[in-house]
Amino acid sequence: MNCKQLSVKNQKNKNFFLFLKISFLVFLLLVLFSPIYHPLFLRFTLPDSYYSHGFLVPFVFAYLILRKRDEFKKIKYSPCLGGLFVLGGGILLHFLGVALKVNFFSYLALPIVILGTALYWGGKELTKELLFPTIFLLFMLPLPQVVIIGLAFKLKVFVAQIATFVGSNFFHIEAVREGSTIYYPGGYLVVGDPCSGLRSLITFLALGSLFSYFLPATKIKKITIFLFSIPIALLSNIFRIIFLLLVSYVYGEKVALGLLHQFSGFMVFVLGFFCLMMISNRLKEKRLAV
Repeated sequence: MNCKQLSVKNQKNKNFFLFLKISFLVFLLLVLFSPIYHPLFLRFTLPDSYYSHGFLVPFVFAYLILRKRDEFKKIKYSPCLGGLFVLGGGILLHFLGVALKVNFFSYLALPIVILGTALYWGGKELTKELLFPTIFLLFMLPLPQVVIIGLAFKLKVFVAQIATFVGSNFFHIEAVREGSTIYYPGGYLVVGDPCSGLRSLITFLALGSLFSYFLPATKIKKITIFLFSIPIALLSNIFRIIFLLLVSYVYGEKVALGLLHQFSGFMVFVLGFFCLMMISNRLKEKRLAV
């Protein structure tokens, strides 16, 4: 048996053991984190859920991993014992969440366990390659309900305040705001939790992270495109509420809260998506010009 045959055999053995390790990790995640799958499913499928996009995140995670398969072949795997501490910390956090019935602890433990396992088995290079795909999983892990409620309340009051100001000063509507309700002559418009903009904010943060990840630019520009996703999400939703206020004022609440309400929600994402694309292309052009 010559050296070339030995090399091929060794590579096959490495691939086989890598497959076993990945299979063990998948099995570990399926068994260890089985208590959180049902709560996650419920949060994803709630009416007006803020995390209805959660079902898509694992597929994006898998795609991000698969597109790195060539990089994985080039990695010099050097197991790091420090990964055991990270892995152990993640498992302890998960057990604490199960014991205290605080699902958010278990949600946070999931990416920690993945990165800890990668660090222990493959070392820093493998962990670096898996860092973004694993962090991206955070976008499917719901925040605690008390945080969601608090953020949604503040956002819907803020949106109602801006819409009232614009309606009064630019469209001469005699609008008055009380909490998240906008009163105008002949009717009122309630800015509820689904219209607070929190859902679009979470979604656009996920989109912004993907745009910045794939953008061939410097780290500063990548951070810039990610941060732009915040005002884009907020402004898109504010335009939606202003539009619904005008329609409600002119044609009545039934028209504003019918199919037009659903269509305007869809248009928020379309508008925001194109804004992110325009900014990304602009930053990309500047890089090419240099």
